[in-house]
Amino acid sequence: MIIHPTAIVDKNAIIDPSTEIGPFVIIEDDVKIGKNNKIMAHAFIGKGTTIGDNNEIHIGAVVGNSPQDKRYKGEKTRLVVGNGNIIREYVTIHRSTHEDSPTVIGNECMIMGGCHIAHDSKVGNWVIMANMAAMAGHVHVADRAFIGGGAMIHQFVQIGRVAILAGNSRFSMDIPPFVIAAEKNQVWGINIVGLRRANFPQETIHEIKKLYGLFFKDPSPRPLVLERIAQHPFQSPEVQEFLDFVKASKRGICPSANTSSEKNIDLMEKNSEVL
Repeated sequence: MIIHPTAIVDKNAIIDPSTEIGPFVIIEDDVKIGKNNKIMAHAFIGKGTTIGDNNEIHIGAVVGNSPQDKRYKGEKTRLVVGNGNIIREYVTIHRSTHEDSPTVIGNECMIMGGCHIAHDSKVGNWVIMANMAAMAGHVHVADRAFIGGGAMIHQFVQIGRVAILAGNSRFSMDIPPFVIAAEKNQVWGINIVGLRRANFPQETIHEIKKLYGLFFKDPSPRPLVLERIAQHPFQSPEVQEFLDFVKASKRGICPSANTSSEKNIDLMEKNSEVL
């Protein structure tokens, strides 16, 4: 095991010998770290943290500190980080408030410099958070979501699969799968680039486009809109995934932006191509 002599590692931490620990790293007790991780200078790994294999934790990151929650009274809570993640400089990820529901980071995520993931949040696989994005407690982010730089996400918000959130946006309502979301609780269109990158069949993309029009452009009451959608012969399971997300939403679904334009949508898609 490569441990820099200035690092402080608790004797009760369980660390695979293949993991590299850099200068001035602090690792508390009740920590488990798997194979081939690289933990860089001045990073902090708090008690109750489990880290999988092949992760990079960069300079000054704080992974598994106690939650910023007044309800927390020192209980033994947890953070679970999967495999192959990149956690960049000065990211903060807090363990949970509740003992039975750890904060979770999935696999192959990139969390860029200065991001914050609060207590009890669940982040899926292949999620990207650009610099200075932040989520409050109990946020759930599904696989392949992209969260733009400086985006602010209110507690308990749900973000669907392959959704993209614009930089400097803010959200207090749920963001369904496959959409572009921007500004304050606005949906601008379909995340075509993200769907193509995830190798969605063209037929599925076509059905998602059709669903988008039926759902967001019909001013009728929501139950009537869902009833009309049910009458269409959709074949893609992604349509049902979207509808299940909508039905399960507790904070409400971000509406389509009445003032948005095709130019805005094209700009979002163009930006996502170069990321």
